Amino acid sequence: MKYAAVDFGTNSCRLLIAQIDAGRRLVPLHRGLNQSRLGQGLIHSGKISEEAIKKTLNCLLEYTDLIQRARVVACRAVATSAVRDADNRDYFWETMTQHFPGVIDIIDGKEEACLTFRGVEHGLGLDLYPVVVDIGGGSTEIISKQDNEIYIKSLPLGAVRASESNLSREAMLKLLEDGLGDIKALRGHPLVMVGGTATSLAAMKMAIGEYKPELIHGQVLSFEEVSHLSQRLFSTDLEQRKKILGLQPERADILPQGSRIIELIMFILAAREMIVSESDLLEGVIWSLYYKNERSQ
Repeated sequence: MKYAAVDFGTNSCRLLIAQIDAGRRLVPLHRGLNQSRLGQGLIHSGKISEEAIKKTLNCLLEYTDLIQRARVVACRAVATSAVRDADNRDYFWETMTQHFPGVIDIIDGKEEACLTFRGVEHGLGLDLYPVVVDIGGGSTEIISKQDNEIYIKSLPLGAVRASESNLSREAMLKLLEDGLGDIKALRGHPLVMVGGTATSLAAMKMAIGEYKPELIHGQVLSFEEVSHLSQRLFSTDLEQRKKILGLQPERADILPQGSRIIELIMFILAAREMIVSESDLLEGVIWSLYYKNERSQ
């Protein structure tokens, strides 16, 4: 059976159409990515811009066509940090709902984290519970599992927000140290990174021209490699950055600060390496749709 998930993120609008096969494996059939920049300027205006809403709507119309042609059993769209924080979130929701065949939910940080963790668990199959870090555009979620309970820490620091506010390294370090206090007890557990910043660093390391999720998923980057890539990003101007192999030009302006967030988290947790996961929130939504459908039969 086929399912579809859409993620209205702070920086991008993403689509996943997937099938759960007889062996209960998620098989991606189609992925979509559009740099809609819902969070651009939000920190100053408090609202999602009309330009970003229009760009997102055009993206959704394209996704809706693909979803309908795929004849999925169920579909769901979720809106995260930028929409949650926007004063005009109701207007955004009403605009998008008119053009989507399924449910659109503005989810809170806890549900976002739980869905992301589910996506990572299914996608990597690690022996130990991982510490999952989801660096979005507007926030960073740290997710772990302790005594079969999901533990979530949400920090108001993301790649877009850090770039627009031009936070210094020292300010970011203090914010992260204060927020990661409880997580330090999980040192030694696998550190898994999801989101566009982490996947971009993996693509830069591999110097791949055409982005292929199957090559990125499961890639391991050492702390030294992350530090080197971050320094490289900060030492080049915007136009030079856009030409770096593996880097999506649309992310060139926010990637330096995003890479610094990853580097500082690894430093605080004394993590020697990180695992990059392509399986995240979207896969978590697909699995939740699958389990809901199973229960209803």
